[in-house]
Amino acid sequence: MTSVAQHAEAAGRDVIVLTIRYDRALWRRAMTGWWQSVVPPAPFVQRAIFWAVIWAAIGVLTMVLYALGIAPGYVAAGLIGAGFLIGVFGYLQRTRMGRFWDVIGAHWDRAGETEAVFGPEGVTLSDDVSRKEMSWAAIDAVKGARGVTVIRSGISMIAVPDAALPEGLTPGAFRDRLRAWRAA
Repeated sequence: MTSVAQHAEAAGRDVIVLTIRYDRALWRRAMTGWWQSVVPPAPFVQRAIFWAVIWAAIGVLTMVLYALGIAPGYVAAGLIGAGFLIGVFGYLQRTRMGRFWDVIGAHWDRAGETEAVFGPEGVTLSDDVSRKEMSWAAIDAVKGARGVTVIRSGISMIAVPDAALPEGLTPGAFRDRLRAWRAA
């Protein structure tokens, strides 16, 4: 334990101290939680209406082009081409994100384990290469994702694996405590 946690515990403060290890798959899921803390997923009905409007517009465009003497086959070819470009973009995005996670992982390999101390005053993170302190005013959101709690501050995030929580502290109770400190 670092001096941060020792001082916090010696002062008898209400704190949660834990150790975080980098896990590539977990951080990928955490990014989903980070993103959803900024842009929550739209309800199913809203997404269904959106896609119904898109397909209706494509149908109307096809009929307009047909009325202008352009064969529907051209519209179909355009849709196939658009689908191909979306597929290429998705493949390139996935491979670039893989390299992104390799770079992030290299940082965490240098940093080693991170000791995190959460308390009424805020969050302190310490590892082999850095130390960061944030008051709760710097925290924008606390969000759960599969197997992880995501704490967002601006464009940065802290990913706390559920497995790193102290024995007896559930992920839901952990998030509730962080939200209470944040709201105080």
